[in-house]
Amino acid sequence: MRTLPDVAIAHSVCSPMRTLHAAKDGDLCLLVPLRDALSLHVDGVDHELAAGMGAIGGHGTKSTIDAASGMQLLSIRLRRQLLLPLVQSTSDLQSVAIVHDTQAMGLLRGYIRALDAEEAITTPEARHLLALHIHDLVALACGATRDARDLIEGRGKRAARFAAVKADIVANATHRNLSIDSLAARHGISPRYIGALFAGAGMTFTNFVLEQRLAHAHRLFADRRFVHRTICSIAYDSGFGDLSYFNHAFRRRYGATPSDVRAATLRAG
Repeated sequence: MRTLPDVAIAHSVCSPMRTLHAAKDGDLCLLVPLRDALSLHVDGVDHELAAGMGAIGGHGTKSTIDAASGMQLLSIRLRRQLLLPLVQSTSDLQSVAIVHDTQAMGLLRGYIRALDAEEAITTPEARHLLALHIHDLVALACGATRDARDLIEGRGKRAARFAAVKADIVANATHRNLSIDSLAARHGISPRYIGALFAGAGMTFTNFVLEQRLAHAHRLFADRRFVHRTICSIAYDSGFGDLSYFNHAFRRRYGATPSDVRAATLRAG
């Protein structure tokens, strides 16, 4: 679980269960099955949510939820007063609205995954901004107003795309064929837009990739389990094709050579 101002996020793995919720006023809740289907009965209507779809309604809306064994469920509690001004049809949220697996839902799930990778969000400003971004992405998935879309495009949607791009790089940094063109194609955006995302954060695509590759190599040199590996093989497996360039970049980043890091690890026992 993680709580932020105006947002609470929970990941669950369910045993077979049926839960009954009594109606009450308050916040909104978005349920997203991440694996397998979720059965939802609200106001005499049955809904079947496939993985990736969502159901949003008042927290505690009178409903029955059936979950299969091992189903992975993402639950996001949201502030009604923050979300309603952003969406076109607020009447749907008085009971429950079904949100299909749209691009916005994909961005939301990716943003949550990137947030999960952060050990701590310490500053109040950052926590508040993250909560705004999550409300923005939910509004997009539910159907944002035209004015809200213009706002969200430069706020939540942009942040979610940047988080998804960075997560992709972290996952694939050791692949030597990783390029801004291949990354852009995977995310359905232009290389120029990716460059602008990094520029807005005060960095470049090239430097971010380099940082991930150097960090990967450093972890291997600092791990006694890999002392039998040559410097060249670790550099190659970390995404580098030029040993001289790798050694220079590594020393500039860490103030020590790969051999120095390995020797310090061995001395530490």
